[in-house]
Amino acid sequence: MAEISSLLAAGRYASAVGLARNRSAADHFDPALIGLPRRLGEALFAAGLWREAEPWLAEAAALEPWDTGLAQRHRRSRLPDWAEPEIRLDDGRTLVRHPPQEGAAYSYTIDVVGTCNLRCPTCPVGNSPARPRGFMAVDLFERIIAKIRAESPDPNPRLTLYNWGEPLLHPDLPRLIGIAHAAGLKVQLSTNLNIRHGLEAVIAANPDELKISLSGASQEFYGRTHRRGDLALVLANMRELRRLIDAHGATTRVWIGHHLYRSSRHQLPEVAALAHELGFAHHPIEAFFMPLERLATYLDGDDAADAHGIIPDLPLNPRERARLLAEQQAPDSDCELRFAQTVINHDGSVALCCSVYDQANMLGIGFLDHPHAEIQRRRYAHDFCRQCTARHMHYAGRRLMDVPSR
Repeated sequence: MAEISSLLAAGRYASAVGLARNRSAADHFDPALIGLPRRLGEALFAAGLWREAEPWLAEAAALEPWDTGLAQRHRRSRLPDWAEPEIRLDDGRTLVRHPPQEGAAYSYTIDVVGTCNLRCPTCPVGNSPARPRGFMAVDLFERIIAKIRAESPDPNPRLTLYNWGEPLLHPDLPRLIGIAHAAGLKVQLSTNLNIRHGLEAVIAANPDELKISLSGASQEFYGRTHRRGDLALVLANMRELRRLIDAHGATTRVWIGHHLYRSSRHQLPEVAALAHELGFAHHPIEAFFMPLERLATYLDGDDAADAHGIIPDLPLNPRERARLLAEQQAPDSDCELRFAQTVINHDGSVALCCSVYDQANMLGIGFLDHPHAEIQRRRYAHDFCRQCTARHMHYAGRRLMDVPSR
């Protein structure tokens, strides 16, 4: 057991699993192996190796049925019932689905606002040519929700009312939240919170989850990574948000998505303390460069793709990240953003996925005009998916391996 623990601590996951299997096969009832399934399962789960963790977590959960946290991790390590375990492509290849790590539910991402009030250098609204703007019409939203309810592969899908746009700019956002709730769907929002009106009506509508995008605790850092953003306004709105939730008895879960850059990482404790003070969750997230079209250009050697010079401030250069992913990704893994998500633009058209922006990577069809199976067929046939996979930009499951020491 100690040897296996040492291997896990060193990131030698494949060696640890191999040794554990050999020991268990030799003597499954060896007292020295007590606790091994839980120790191994939780280590693999924490490393993102959910498929490999599942049988060990299943055994551990059976031994400790009273541990609800353990049972929850076991459920998340399993492929959801709504997802087929694999898909056969037109070229004859078979791809395996790994348990989706963004959430167990199928996700419908509806960009109800086709623009944003900020111009962040890591976001296409700030680093790519402008595309048509607008607000999703309420009647269009109603029809989209009805279609989701009628054909979703998951009876309880997740609904996110944002992608590249700022949803709190929508003048009818509280009404959209009400429509979704009436259809039995939970609503997740993400906001930069650089708004001056409408917050109370949104909270009164009681969205299920609200993420606040934040990248620093001083205007110097925040203004560079959230261009056009006013940190003082955001902080005032965060306190107002706390007051409104309490006043309305809202059950909205609020969390701060704290984007970490090299130059502002030292401010992490300050942001964490603020989140604790306000009763919001705090989730640090290493900043990364989007959209995939610009990222692909940069990975191909064009430094000019980083027009604002933000990449040197990222915790990990995208080229190094791609190199690591080339080692770590399971080569037969399907992309989570393809099998577990549908993305709908403000005009009702369908995007290839949530990470693309250029018109060439929209499917050229309306969500209301085609059934789910046809939308998926077009996505799997799209050439940009092949380009994305070749550059290791896709959201693939990891393969079991010993992580090399660096």
